[in-house]
Amino acid sequence: MATDLQIVFPVDQVPLTQVTQVPGLYPRTLSIAGSDFRAVDQVLLNSVISPSVVVLNPNRLLAQVPLSIAGDTISSVSVLSKTLTLTARSLLRFELNTRTQKVNGLLRLIQFFVKVLFTTPGTDIFSPNLGGGALKNLGGSFTGADGKGIVADFYVAVDQTVKQITALQARSPQLPRSERLLSATVIGANFNAQETALIASVNLLSQTGQSALANLML
Repeated sequence: MATDLQIVFPVDQVPLTQVTQVPGLYPRTLSIAGSDFRAVDQVLLNSVISPSVVVLNPNRLLAQVPLSIAGDTISSVSVLSKTLTLTARSLLRFELNTRTQKVNGLLRLIQFFVKVLFTTPGTDIFSPNLGGGALKNLGGSFTGADGKGIVADFYVAVDQTVKQITALQARSPQLPRSERLLSATVIGANFNAQETALIASVNLLSQTGQSALANLML
């Protein structure tokens, strides 16, 4: 069975019930309550990793606010668990682990789909036509109307990615059905103008009937 080096890691977002600032502490620290902190990996505050996290018990932890955003209003808090899932609460994180890991099956399909989706056509010298181009419109300044256009372009990028992967996999008869894409459906997509980020969820279905949600923040 074919394998790839794993660079996409699904992580679970722990549901939160309360976030408050701890008075009198320096550096600035937040007290966060949630459903299960037993396998906490990272805490993101305004999408920035907290430099210090102390888990007090399974339902409460303390997270230091990074100095780079110490004076900012904290508008988003995410607690990521090491539990590997592919559900509505999961996010895909991109990294090279300190220990080399291989991936196959459904997760390999997800990794390949995201790679093609994010590739801008013309940037791969070996396959200049490859790529869904999902990133091409991000990173600039946008109006509300531009945001709607970015969401529409994302739907087009997903459709283009499905067509390209289907054509590529048709030329690989040895590829297992668990890694063959049957369909990809955008469950939701929204452009956050404040964070200049596109938040989207795509449901992938393999030819074995296995499905997984790829939740993305671009």
